Amino acid sequence: MSRRRSPPIPVTLVLPAERPTREEIDAVLMATDAIIGRAGRNGVTLILHGSRSKKALEWEWDRLPEYGALEHLTADQIARKVDWCIHHRWLHLEHNRDGIPLLYHTEKGWERVRQLWVERLLGWFEGWLGAGHAEQVWPRLETINRDIKFLLLETIEARERRDLAPVLRAWFPHETRAVRTAINHTLQTLGLGALPHPERGSGQQS
Repeated sequence: MSRRRSPPIPVTLVLPAERPTREEIDAVLMATDAIIGRAGRNGVTLILHGSRSKKALEWEWDRLPEYGALEHLTADQIARKVDWCIHHRWLHLEHNRDGIPLLYHTEKGWERVRQLWVERLLGWFEGWLGAGHAEQVWPRLETINRDIKFLLLETIEARERRDLAPVLRAWFPHETRAVRTAINHTLQTLGLGALPHPERGSGQQS
């Protein structure tokens, strides 16, 4: 017999007096991306405030890039900015079976998060390239959403970033066939030549 669904916890949004800045909105969206479907408004507030609470440390939120990003604000101020993002449909809430409201991206919010991730990944690529450690691309990209990877490759093409070829080549053998095909498309578009796909049985997914 299935467990009875708990009644949803009511949510009341409290908005800030002023519109959050673009940087604050981006911080809220990226902090949410780290806990999507696993935590709610309070979790994002803890991350951005740089909380040393038991929950924040147990969930290792202190390792996130957004941890403490808005530590100059009070927790209440941050919470209101999160509520603003919900009210303006950058984020939305869904109740789980226990009635707890969890945060998710809206279509608009996800589009912005994809763009933010692309810029972050480009920064990583440039860092690895500058340090002579292109191989660090894997497994760092293993958990990145595939849609973000495709957008990253499209952006590299559009910006004609031929300098990033060593990182693309180091990334290529670890990926699924679909992403490898996209990497090859990028290399060819940049006039750098395609790479041979790994032999079957090499452990790569199709």
